[in-house]
Amino acid sequence: MDHEQVAPVVDELLGSLDPRRSRLVTAAFGGVLAGWVVLRRDPHRLVEHWGTVHHLQTRPGLRGRGVGSALMRELREVARDELGLEQLHLAARGGEGLEDFYGRLGWREVGRWPGALRLAPDDTRDEVLMLLDAL
Repeated sequence: MDHEQVAPVVDELLGSLDPRRSRLVTAAFGGVLAGWVVLRRDPHRLVEHWGTVHHLQTRPGLRGRGVGSALMRELREVARDELGLEQLHLAARGGEGLEDFYGRLGWREVGRWPGALRLAPDDTRDEVLMLLDAL
C-alpha cells in the first residue's frame, strides 16, 4: 500500500478517536513506527464495562520480534488503568493462526461466525470471536 491508500484510512481513524471512549496505542522499534492497535468502548451503560480491540497492525519486516505481543500487553493495562474496563473483545480472521497468538496472551475463543470474511472469491474465512476477561 502506498501513502495515497493509507492516508485517508489513518485520517478517518484519528478523527474518530475520543479520549473518553478510545485509545490508540503505538510501538516504535529502532525509531520507526513498528505497530499500532485501537481500543474502543461503547458508551451505552449496559456494555460500558468492556471494550473492543481493533486493527492490531505490525510492520511486516518486524514481525516475530514481539511487537504485537507488547502492544496487546500495553493495551490491556490501558484498558484497565485508564478506561476502567473489566473485559476486552476482539474478532480475528480465521485460518491465520491468530487464535494461538491471542491464546498465548490469555485470550479465549468464545465463538465463530462461519464464512463471515470473504478475502477473495475463492477465500472465505471464519471470524473468530475472542474474550479477555482477566484484566
